[in-house]
Amino acid sequence: MSLLDVSDVSVRFGGVQALGGVTFDVAAGTVTGLIGPNGAGKTTLFNVITGLQTPDTGTVVLDGTDVTRARPHVRARLGMARTFQRLETFGGLTVRENVLVAAELRRSWSRDGSSPQSVTDEVIEQIGLGPVQDELVDAMPTGTSRLVEVARAVAARPRLLLLDEPSAGLNERETTELGELLTRLAADGLGVLLVEHDMRFVMGTCRRIHVLDFGRIIASGDPTSIQADQSVRAAYLGTGDAAEVDPDVAADVEHLREVVAAETVAVTREPGGPALELVGVAAGYGSITVLDGLDLTVRAGEVHALLGPNGAGKTTTLRVACGQIRPTAGEVRFEGASIGKAGPDALARSGLCLVPEGRGVFPNLTVLENLRMATFAGTPLRDVQERAFSRFPRLGERRKQLAGTLSGGEQQMLAMARALATDPKVLLLDELSMGLAPLIVEDLYDVVARIASEGLSILVVEQFAHQVLRVADVASIMLSGQVRMTGAPAEVADALEAAYLSGAIEA
Repeated sequence: MSLLDVSDVSVRFGGVQALGGVTFDVAAGTVTGLIGPNGAGKTTLFNVITGLQTPDTGTVVLDGTDVTRARPHVRARLGMARTFQRLETFGGLTVRENVLVAAELRRSWSRDGSSPQSVTDEVIEQIGLGPVQDELVDAMPTGTSRLVEVARAVAARPRLLLLDEPSAGLNERETTELGELLTRLAADGLGVLLVEHDMRFVMGTCRRIHVLDFGRIIASGDPTSIQADQSVRAAYLGTGDAAEVDPDVAADVEHLREVVAAETVAVTREPGGPALELVGVAAGYGSITVLDGLDLTVRAGEVHALLGPNGAGKTTTLRVACGQIRPTAGEVRFEGASIGKAGPDALARSGLCLVPEGRGVFPNLTVLENLRMATFAGTPLRDVQERAFSRFPRLGERRKQLAGTLSGGEQQMLAMARALATDPKVLLLDELSMGLAPLIVEDLYDVVARIASEGLSILVVEQFAHQVLRVADVASIMLSGQVRMTGAPAEVADALEAAYLSGAIEA
């Protein structure tokens, strides 16, 4: 029987359809996976299930009880517990005290006569935390802290456990041990719903998997059927037939094709010496290590595609490269010189510019006001406008329009135009495709090819791998914070499917 039933759930944020008619279930005694590319709607769906987001339509039923409008604490008392992508432990308490907090809270409302101390002892033994139970969580490695978070959730005696990116920051051994733990918990009757980017972990742990893309379930089945599903491959690799095109998309496509067809002064693309280098870089967020000994080189005049499954560390690599995150080990070099402690503003003025994931435009400012932001690097507004509007004429037509009212394709044009207006030497592009129709993505990468023909060095991170490989000179595959393969686009393309859907590169 189903422990959790999600039926016809839809959520809209303004003009964005985050979820559209999502229906799936989670059975008791099983580990169920919920996966999908960036921007698919996984976090929104998780928030609907746990009560942090109210759906516009649809229902959420927990073990026969409709909890669609119930508040999070009510769902918790009915048997739902969750963990978070970022560690949410009490760092100043011991492992045992963290678990005891949950056991004490449960006693306060359950009135079942259970002893919090006994429950804590049982859970610590069950999770295998006995040897470290008296140590402060702040002193724990990430893998152990993750187990503490799971133990605290289990101490509430849930029937359904929801885990958001539980393997984030774990090494291979820790990930394997976590998978074995979840399998044991499910064998005891617990239902587990797992949102996760590590495909090897998902395929090895989950009995059933649901795949979300553009806010809709596109496939459900066991790991073998999911890996073989053509719609899943299309979602992760950017292949397959394009969806029906609405008028806004068609207009964006027409404009982008006009941009590509426009005359440009092209130069011969012959990659030169290193323009950007990351050597032995380690970096992360707090106690979570994301990059571990990363080596990557982008040569002058080269389009370098950085690919890999969600959670591999691609966005973190770009943030380190542009100075947003300082590495804990290794070195970043720009045009042969170490960037040291230079921040993003200094690097942007020097010619290293990032177009972030999600576009990063200011929705309450006009197109022209967004472009004015590029003048901080010292480029006169007149030159910024000339460069932007010559590359993307439609932006000139929309100069007084609020950026938040532009179509998704137009917002991406604005983000690129603002970055290019500073005349950078190295351009970092993060997920141009996010939230865009496949036809627009295809034409955006034609624009990237046109820009590259002018001699600009480009490092691009992209989920729609096959689109970026069309324009790349070199490609690399990242797995678990390291570059595992670099080569010609055709060679890398052959290894992509295994990397994306199983978390490994076949020998």
